[in-house]
Amino acid sequence: QGYQIEKKNKRSVVTAFGEISYWRRRYACPGKKAKYPLDKLMGYDKYKRYSVLAVKDILQVSAVATYRNTALAVNTLSCFNISHSQVGKLIVQAGKQIKAQQQSEERYDGITQKKKVPVLYLEGDGVVIKGTKKRL
Repeated sequence: QGYQIEKKNKRSVVTAFGEISYWRRRYACPGKKAKYPLDKLMGYDKYKRYSVLAVKDILQVSAVATYRNTALAVNTLSCFNISHSQVGKLIVQAGKQIKAQQQSEERYDGITQKKKVPVLYLEGDGVVIKGTKKRL
């Protein structure tokens, strides 16, 4: 496709099992944006230092503790170190990602068509209510 190897870089990513480092190639093509195919293949986002599983584990601890206590727990119990401010940044990033996913899913809510039923049965606290369009 016209891409040439521009350079080789070393990248480090923190996983739940420790830090891993690997060499990757940057491919460039005149008039096109340079890219790292290995990062895309492995699922690592640009400028992200922590893997998805590591972030999940950190967020689970932060749900019941302060940022400082979360950092202390992660530093004590895992193979990597994190600061309390980095914990806060991860929480904010995860919140933005969750909000974006929820908004993208809301687009599909309007696609389903509503069904018209002749009789509707509702149950609540063991009481069954039968109703028709006229009586509701």
